[in-house]
Amino acid sequence: MKFWKGILIGVICTFSLALTSCSNKSQDTKKDEQSNVEQIEKPADTAEYLNLTITYTNTKLETGSVEDTIDIIYDSVVAIDAYVNQQHYGSGSGVLFAFDEKFSYIATCHHVIEDCQSFTITLTNEEQYDAKLVGGDKESDIAVLSVEKTDLTYASWFEDTEQLRLGSSVICIGNPLGTLPGSVSTGVVSYNNRLIKVDDYHEMKLIQTDVAINSGNSGGGLFNSAGALIGIVNAKYSSSGIEGLGFAIPANQARAIIESILKTAKYNLTTDTWELGYVKGRWEIGFTLGYGGYGFVRTIIGVAGTTTNPTHSDYNKLQVNDKLNAVTLTYQDSSKEVLSLTSISAQTTTIENVMKFIYDADLSIGDIITLDITRNNENIIVEIPLIQYCYMI
Repeated sequence: MKFWKGILIGVICTFSLALTSCSNKSQDTKKDEQSNVEQIEKPADTAEYLNLTITYTNTKLETGSVEDTIDIIYDSVVAIDAYVNQQHYGSGSGVLFAFDEKFSYIATCHHVIEDCQSFTITLTNEEQYDAKLVGGDKESDIAVLSVEKTDLTYASWFEDTEQLRLGSSVICIGNPLGTLPGSVSTGVVSYNNRLIKVDDYHEMKLIQTDVAINSGNSGGGLFNSAGALIGIVNAKYSSSGIEGLGFAIPANQARAIIESILKTAKYNLTTDTWELGYVKGRWEIGFTLGYGGYGFVRTIIGVAGTTTNPTHSDYNKLQVNDKLNAVTLTYQDSSKEVLSLTSISAQTTTIENVMKFIYDADLSIGDIITLDITRNNENIIVEIPLIQYCYMI
């Protein structure tokens, strides 16, 4: 559905937040039914909000044949169809990982749901249900959906992906091309915590695998041979002559993001809607930069697009065609040195240089980005205090 530089995002995320085991039909296969159980509890704010109590389980399954393992985990993976204005926009995969008294929860990749308004999930038995977005985080490429149906099959977390061994057998289940739900492929862990450059100023540590991955697999689960979820498949290198270079978000990382989303999400019983969950401490700027000037000569760097999300730190502060002259970064911690990028022009600076300067500075909520701009031939100083970001549809 989406490309990162040289990387096609693909597959689902699979988690286990089941109150029972990895699979409702596999209780007799578990060595330890409730190993290292962790609960996430949220105090009820008011009577109109659903109070969520969620239990993550690290179940230890018997290691059997690949066929037996697939039989245990198969129904935990679903197909996802996403819509904009009721028109089909794209397809992906997802993993059932938890439930409470009202909902089952599905982990997927953020790029599967991004900019979409409604969602349908299809189970392996071809039953379909409307799903609602609980929350998402673009930076980590993780999102959570809910469906008003319980008593399903739920995946189980692998306990610690730092302990993955190279060459370990893995199983991927997903919806390649968005038209082949329930497809299974196998491979091995090729590398753990591979540092992948997603764009000019962001990197991710991912599990590298040679398992077959295609568009539509995004959000699907990567399992070990015992059926424990080790990662959320989200990317592959797509280029002529390149095969067997797929990647997954490690379960350790994905789980931390999901916990933050679930702790901050609120379900309003009156309006039957979610107030979307988010990752605490996350900030984001929504403006985009472009080159301006006359003809094909790039003479200035300026604002090409402005944000529409009110939780972007720069909401309503910039206008299209603002010319950028300088950027200053000021920390709340006065002991940290103020950073400046001055004399910005298309001849001496690139858009990538500007964004990298901002994102490499390790800024936090409360720090300030100050932009020196020219607007309608007038010099203006714009201060952007960083605030909590929440993805909004």
